[in-house]
Amino acid sequence: MIEESKIVDGIVIVNDRDPRESVVFNFRTWVAIIQAIMVKYAGKSEEEAKSLVLDSPLVEHALDRYMAIVVRAHELDYHFAMLLAHGEQYWHRGIDSDPPGDFWKWEEQYRLDHNLEADDFIFSDEQ
Repeated sequence: MIEESKIVDGIVIVNDRDPRESVVFNFRTWVAIIQAIMVKYAGKSEEEAKSLVLDSPLVEHALDRYMAIVVRAHELDYHFAMLLAHGEQYWHRGIDSDPPGDFWKWEEQYRLDHNLEADDFIFSDEQ
């Protein structure tokens, strides 16, 4: 389980293979959004969602290296929430892998209401 004190916004991770590439990882925002999605769209309680997130390798190993961030940025937060809530290949059990129609509006408002960053990941490369 990851220490909650490590879950903060504004973590800069530099690509170990190319130090010109970096990402600002808003870890607290990412975790908060995944938890909120599990509560709203997967029917989990606040406590259950928090436990699922904090106990998951997805979160525990998020800061391992630059490529760990790249992999996490590749999928939607909605996908990770459903994965943690319902398990691998949840879409084969009738759970839609596409966010519901109201999702983007809800997510934007949730970020505003909870003082979260607008983006989970901000990539840059100094060419």
